[in-house]
Amino acid sequence: MTVSIHQPHFLPWMGYLNKVLSSDVFVWLHSVQYRKNYYQNRTRIKDAADQPMWLTIPVHAHLHNRIDEVTAAGSGWREKLSRTVEQCYRKAPFFEQCWPSISRALADSTDNLNDINYGTFTACMCLLGVTSVRVKTVGEIATTSDDPTLRLVEICSSLGATRYIAGKGGHNYLNVQEFEKAGIEVIWQEFNPERVVYQQVGRAFVPGLSIIDGLFNAGPERTLELSRNAWTPPRP
Repeated sequence: MTVSIHQPHFLPWMGYLNKVLSSDVFVWLHSVQYRKNYYQNRTRIKDAADQPMWLTIPVHAHLHNRIDEVTAAGSGWREKLSRTVEQCYRKAPFFEQCWPSISRALADSTDNLNDINYGTFTACMCLLGVTSVRVKTVGEIATTSDDPTLRLVEICSSLGATRYIAGKGGHNYLNVQEFEKAGIEVIWQEFNPERVVYQQVGRAFVPGLSIIDGLFNAGPERTLELSRNAWTPPRP
């Protein structure tokens, strides 16, 4: 069984989605430290002038806060964020089909950042029709270690994993030997963004954007296909 684990990102890009789709079980790791100016509360989209821009949830966050302890700042962030999305994508061919459920997830969430991210992530998974992957939150899994590698090994072992998909950032900290001792093979994701090309509204294609850019421009079926095919794990 193949497991992947990742911190919550706000409306993540297709490389994140590829990791989810390449797994039997995907674990939502919301109990780790929040990173300022990272993807946990923002994502990249394309504006009306064909330029990449950040779509950001303003947050209250203190040093050493966990992701699930961070809250959105202010009372008007939903309206502002929604206006920005509508201005950038209202002419996209699948906007009317896909935006309502994502917008509803934003409206129904609390101001807790993890709730916002999980709600919008779930809405995107539903739009894409993803049913082959079990999604679990780390809160459902008992762990004891604070060591980054050992915590991942504990999670994988508790799920009965035989393979773990690691992203390129794992090269900076992952102790592969700990996985090997637990009988778990580490597979390095080699996501190729050059294989994710589709027609965007505007004149220029901007790569590496949020999953909503794919949903609004290419539609759920094509977005799912592109994300899945950009990298496939090697056979066991």
